Amino acid sequence: MNSTSNRLIFGCGYLGRRVARRWLQEGHRVHAVTRFPARAAEFLREGIEPHVADITDPGSLRQLPEATTVLFAVGFARGSSNTIDDVFVEGLRNVLNLLPAAERFIHISSSGVYGQQNGLWVDESSPCRPVRAGGRACLGAEQLLMRHAQGQRAVVLRLAGLYGPGRIPRPLWASATRSATCARVNPSGSALCFAPRAPATIQGDAS
Repeated sequence: MNSTSNRLIFGCGYLGRRVARRWLQEGHRVHAVTRFPARAAEFLREGIEPHVADITDPGSLRQLPEATTVLFAVGFARGSSNTIDDVFVEGLRNVLNLLPAAERFIHISSSGVYGQQNGLWVDESSPCRPVRAGGRACLGAEQLLMRHAQGQRAVVLRLAGLYGPGRIPRPLWASATRSATCARVNPSGSALCFAPRAPATIQGDAS
């Protein structure tokens, strides 16, 4: 198998499946890791090659394919028996230790690593002072990746909350987002929004 056209996704959910569809449209061979056989069957119907594995179980990761590009977009399932550090930090450590080196490793992190509150604007130069467990775990994962050899060929994307078709914010967001300030960031209609009482959100289009 020629790995030059392989793409591998950890966390093929709302964001990951959009990336998978785009890569498939570009003619790449797309693999995705899931813990659930039922989800694997869905991937197969969509043209994605599924691999049932768990990033918190190193033994399950040993048969994964080589890939030139890896997307690590893992979320945390509330109510899981694992802690958020088990998933974000130790899960990433398992992937880095067992997966063959990729030409590019795309790590999806969170704007929660900044920790600024009260409507303060942040950018890449803002200090990382996370106040929540999720932000601290994301920052720990970023630091782990940058210390690893794969970090030299990695990019970290710190995303805010995602919403769009098929992903609607909870009702409690409604009143907060009425006063949000939104800036359009591309012609498709995606936007970055800041609300006084809600986290930053990124709107996705229907593609």
